[in-house]
Amino acid sequence: MMTSTHTVLDSVALGYQPVWNRSRQLAAVRMPVLVLHRESVDGEHFVRALGNDWPKAAPTLIIAPRSLHLVDQLLHLPPIPNTWLEVPGDLFATPEGLARMAVAARQGHRLLRRVALSAIAGEVVAPADVRSLVHLAPEDVLATLRSLPTEPGGAPRGRSPLMAGHIYEGIANRVVAEHALDTAGAWGVLGWPVDDTLRFFRQRPLACDRATIQQVTQALGRECSLDQLERLIRQDPVMVYRVLLLVNSAMHGKDREINSLRHAIMMLGFTVLGRWLSEQLPGAETDLTLHPVRYTMVMQARLAQHLLDSGSDDNLRSEVYVTALFAQLDRLLHQPLPEILQRLPLPGRVYDALLRQTGPYNAYLDVSDAQGQTEQLHRLPQICEKHDISLESANQALIRMLATSRDHRQG
Repeated sequence: MMTSTHTVLDSVALGYQPVWNRSRQLAAVRMPVLVLHRESVDGEHFVRALGNDWPKAAPTLIIAPRSLHLVDQLLHLPPIPNTWLEVPGDLFATPEGLARMAVAARQGHRLLRRVALSAIAGEVVAPADVRSLVHLAPEDVLATLRSLPTEPGGAPRGRSPLMAGHIYEGIANRVVAEHALDTAGAWGVLGWPVDDTLRFFRQRPLACDRATIQQVTQALGRECSLDQLERLIRQDPVMVYRVLLLVNSAMHGKDREINSLRHAIMMLGFTVLGRWLSEQLPGAETDLTLHPVRYTMVMQARLAQHLLDSGSDDNLRSEVYVTALFAQLDRLLHQPLPEILQRLPLPGRVYDALLRQTGPYNAYLDVSDAQGQTEQLHRLPQICEKHDISLESANQALIRMLATSRDHRQG
């Protein structure tokens, strides 16, 4: 009887969750690790799959195994630079466990203790000087809201239950997320309350992002490369859409239609693009809470692009990126997606993926979406199998995307 063999990256399901800091920039990414075949997963091979190192230019990687066995193995290995290891709070609950965590910290491991807020209420100093990932239950969120001023600039109504220095998860309310970062002194917020943030802007479609306009304008002034210009514009889904609209309006009645961002930039030319950007500046969006919304979409689009074979040509990669970037454009423009897309001469395979959930690009959207839905990570193997994408390829794509992520707002 033949037995199947597994490599470490087809024996785990990897997901990702961004962590946002006070500037609403990407500070870290949590990577949950769901072990599917324990016999094929060991810490040494897992570290090797990550590359034994994590780029300094990338956001800090929080490795979050859902297996105590893998946590134990990783604690016995040298720490990976620019990473944290998430450990259950229970490991700090006994003298033996606490001593072990203290040894790991002295050896250079940056530990992230995952606990409920109720478990550390009133704690003055964290054991082993670790940082904590604190889960907020619904009653914690309600208590936080009740402590806040009734109007901007007013006096607090009570003492906030949130404490400084931690990362908080379980926040679906924009006001609580802002309080955690701006007033309570949180190190970061895991995930972002996208739905609640967009409700603040439900009366009008979003305009282009002011910071992105300024970055692109500065790049034009430096006579930057076309590659760099495209990378900057791609940080704002609304800008990508409006640039494509602009160039196709200019080309109206002519034989050629432009469905590529790079082609659109070339056809407009740097001078026209710069002039158009200056016209967008007065009405541009300045609210910092929108940056995590946009960059979450950018991360998923980059992941979809990385799911392509490494030898794929630039046009294909760009097309897949735009497809994934536009998947939630209706939420930014407050219009039905079919109406938004019909204004652009996009290839049929883009329409198929976005409007019919069919065609060759649908696989990349499905898999990249599944890796971002960490509470449903157990479904990733079935989704990969459905689209004939190996789990190993999906995990490799995620690692590449995270290792090359860079929030351009950070300079």
